[in-house]
Amino acid sequence: MKYLNIFLSLGLILVFVFTHQTAHAQTKVGITAGANFSKGYIENENGNVDETQGIPGIRAGLTFDIPVIGNIYIQPAAIYSQKGFKQNSNGFAGIDNEFKAQVSYFEVPVNLLYKPKVGSGNLVLGAGPYIGYGLGGQWETQTDVVIGDIIIENSGDVIFKKDVKDGEFGNYLYGKPLDYGVNLLAGYDFWGVFSLQVQAQLGLANIQPEVDGQKPGDIFHNRSLNVSVGYKF
Repeated sequence: MKYLNIFLSLGLILVFVFTHQTAHAQTKVGITAGANFSKGYIENENGNVDETQGIPGIRAGLTFDIPVIGNIYIQPAAIYSQKGFKQNSNGFAGIDNEFKAQVSYFEVPVNLLYKPKVGSGNLVLGAGPYIGYGLGGQWETQTDVVIGDIIIENSGDVIFKKDVKDGEFGNYLYGKPLDYGVNLLAGYDFWGVFSLQVQAQLGLANIQPEVDGQKPGDIFHNRSLNVSVGYKF
């Protein structure tokens, strides 16, 4: 919760700066798209870490480069991002083979950028918080899932809920819908129009659902690395 309060405070400050600067500076609107490689960091209450494998997804949206002073910019964005993980033995409904969950998030990152002139363009270095909300997704396994006499087959929907008691039969409960964390990025802007960026995203929110209103003993964080290209108007 302390992280969320910090991010909300930073968000209010950045919104104020955004509103002030937009009235006095030329904002560049951009479109961005690329590949997202994500995995889950899962730690049980005994401190043991469950290994997960990364999966690819897409990441696309709008960016807004707002000059602050000199080579300093603020870049809020609206992003659609696919995340998830793959695991050889997940334990979902008795599954003991390869399990994959891919989910979609709507994210709002707000990065502080440093863009010095280098060659014919600008080097881009940045960092900042993000907040995201889970929209849903799909899970799949190598073989059909059988619970008693019921065959669920080998795929289904992924859902987001705050508490496991609100789960739905046959659906995989990925975690709480609200996620937040920090971004670290580096890239290059070519001639002030085209961009290439690499970004690491570290989830700080424990999205592991509660159990009948009680805080979970387990920890689940999102982790991702993405590569994107962009065009600015």
